[in-house]
Amino acid sequence: MPSESSWDDKLLAALTDEWVSAEALAARFQAKPFTVLARLKDLLRRNLVERKIVKHPTKIYAGRPIQQALFRRTQLGRKP
Repeated sequence: MPSESSWDDKLLAALTDEWVSAEALAARFQAKPFTVLARLKDLLRRNLVERKIVKHPTKIYAGRPIQQALFRRTQLGRKP
């Protein structure tokens, strides 16, 4: 189908300056989280997105919060 866009195009269009989880993006596209995470990791390798690790707001394993990765579009022209 020629009208379908690539995962890169879909994800880059969905990402903004706000941090968002891979699970939230997967729900938005009705896709498996593993697929979305794999594509985000590829975009990360090409410096098109940024990632930060945070504590998951609700999940705990063995008394410790589980960590979660959040992604956003790379901020061009800004120093970290």
